[in-house]
Amino acid sequence: MKTTKRKDKDVINNIRDNVLQKIKDLDIEISNANEFGNTTYFLKDKDNQTIIDLAYASLNSRNEYFYGIETKQFDTIYSQNRNSFQIFICENENTIFIVPLSVLIEILKDKSDNTEQFKPVIKNRNGIYTLRFFGNYELTEYFNRFDLLKQEELPQKSKKEKIKIETEIEIIPAYQKIYDLISEDKLSANSTHGAVIQMLKHIGEWYGFKVFTEARPLHYDDFPYQIDCLWYKDDDIYLAIEVCDKGSIEKDKDALKQVKTLGARKVIIVTDISKMQRIRKLFMYNGEIKSWTEVWSFDRILKLYETGRDFYKDFSKFRRSKWNENILEYL
Repeated sequence: MKTTKRKDKDVINNIRDNVLQKIKDLDIEISNANEFGNTTYFLKDKDNQTIIDLAYASLNSRNEYFYGIETKQFDTIYSQNRNSFQIFICENENTIFIVPLSVLIEILKDKSDNTEQFKPVIKNRNGIYTLRFFGNYELTEYFNRFDLLKQEELPQKSKKEKIKIETEIEIIPAYQKIYDLISEDKLSANSTHGAVIQMLKHIGEWYGFKVFTEARPLHYDDFPYQIDCLWYKDDDIYLAIEVCDKGSIEKDKDALKQVKTLGARKVIIVTDISKMQRIRKLFMYNGEIKSWTEVWSFDRILKLYETGRDFYKDFSKFRRSKWNENILEYL
């Protein structure tokens, strides 16, 4: 028989308050989101608004944590904001898992439509935590991941990171080059995510596409997601692109999978090379979207942008056609 020594309500509330305090310590504003439930909160960090839901469970005699999550609340939160997280508290504020709701959407895709409550279980076995619900999913990568909740900040220029290969050779990481472009006011953005979206916009426009950023597909106002970058030929979607510099690849896959059904020629994920193994695993059993997906690294997009910028800066002069008193010379 599964038995749980559940703490009293005041102790549980105190643990939740301690988790919220850890988030506040990151300079993130927190406010109640009671319209979703009494355990839900809005996080406000710069221009980024996030919804979180705190679920608590005590450890039972089988080293398991049982949770109850209301289906209606879960679906409502996810439909309101892609940037949402389910926070599983495992009996104390030092053992929590910050899981993007889109990850759970992927796990719950086989759920029954008439399910009123999800009952996931987190199992602790020799220090390894696994979520059991329609299968087993290791949660290691989400352990105490408070960084997923925080908006990315620009580093100080004095802290420029360079990877030295030999005494006369050094490689500057792509993200540092992106920060440099931002600090030089060549890109009006305050994060890697925003800067890469701007690069994709310029590249698409140079190529002759009509480009929309952080927008829903044309004529689909009820589309559940805003896509980072959409390239159009006339009224037809040519490319749909999601930039994943942090957070969940799963939510980007979910968005691209749905926009592909609208006729996009192909979909692209732009991300860091370090996420490639995760992407391969995620797409392994998703043939319907895998066959139309490409993954581009930040380095490749940066190279495309810099090459295009240098070329079109001069090429644009060939497009000019106006009367001049004297012959124009470009040397």
